[in-house]
Amino acid sequence: MNSGLRFWVAWGAGLALLLLLAVWALLQWNLNSYSSLVSDRLLLLAELRRGAVQEYFATADAELRFWSTNRDMLAAQAALVEIWEHDQTVVTDVREAYVESNPHPAEFRLNLEDAGDGSAYSAYHARMHEQARLFVTQRGYYDFFLIGPEGDVLYTVEKEADFASNLETGPFRDSGLAEVFRRAKRASREGAIVVSDMQAYAASSGAPAMFIAKAMKDGNGEFMGVIAFQLPTDGILGIMNYTSGMGETGETYLVGEDRLMRSDSRFTDESTVLKQKVDTPTVELALAGEQGVSYIRDYRGVEVMSAYLPMAVADTQWAVMAEIDRDEIEEGAARERPAMSGALLLVYGLSLWSVWYWRGRQLPEEGAHLAGLDFGDGDSGAMDG
Repeated sequence: MNSGLRFWVAWGAGLALLLLLAVWALLQWNLNSYSSLVSDRLLLLAELRRGAVQEYFATADAELRFWSTNRDMLAAQAALVEIWEHDQTVVTDVREAYVESNPHPAEFRLNLEDAGDGSAYSAYHARMHEQARLFVTQRGYYDFFLIGPEGDVLYTVEKEADFASNLETGPFRDSGLAEVFRRAKRASREGAIVVSDMQAYAASSGAPAMFIAKAMKDGNGEFMGVIAFQLPTDGILGIMNYTSGMGETGETYLVGEDRLMRSDSRFTDESTVLKQKVDTPTVELALAGEQGVSYIRDYRGVEVMSAYLPMAVADTQWAVMAEIDRDEIEEGAARERPAMSGALLLVYGLSLWSVWYWRGRQLPEEGAHLAGLDFGDGDSGAMDG
């Protein structure tokens, strides 16, 4: 192998090795850069979802404050409490009139405004029910409750099994509704609004439910009972299940202190609320009040990039999660590689051409120099001869 060929082989091999190292470094930089972009996006999504859920609770808070001081509701509450105290058969009578003998199917009992039995209860029910029902249906709440000072459920819009029950002694004494009643009663002096965590509610066929409540007080500041809303979990699900712009595997979801989901998984058609347990390191960190982004194995056993944030819901803590599969991140980074490969090949070709060009210029100059030396030696020898 002559020296010129050896030069080109050595130079080409060395350049190829340098190119491979550059490719490896560039791929790592590209993956890290793309991953950092996805990480920032996931954290932003988690923050936006948290803000939307907090706004959802803030709206319910404001509307409950309004109704707790509404004159019509305060008058109705006072009248219903008096009826409950003086009519020994009121529980049986109202359940018969508005539940057992209600002409509407169970899911449409709210359509009955006046049972037509001529009772004092029905007179007040007819007066207040229309505006309460309109509020519930138009604002998207599940139910609206007026509860007496001793825990008697004096009024509900939906007339489910909790209507006319007692939250201290009846079958729903361990429910979320009973919990917020007791907490609102204890906080009546401060007028604080209380919220229950999400849990299955037997009166609503075991569906997940949350309650928000506030004490009602008369003109003298005396405790009259509690007003409460049953919050629709569909509102929270709608916020968390929005997947536009999240790719094929991106999802956001909520987890409670019991490590059970408070929203649905994207990867199943069945509801995972209060069913799917998520006991991952990032959930633990979020429930401990921290936030960040890490690679973990999620509740499906799949490696994901997981962004996590804490969110306080009254006296409980939820974890706000935003995740996407690691495979999808790597595939996204790989889609940018063809353009980089073309650029690297261009660099490789230009490098070879540059060497060839400068090497080619040097060769004639060296040849001419050597040729001049040879002619000089020949002339000297001829003259000596």
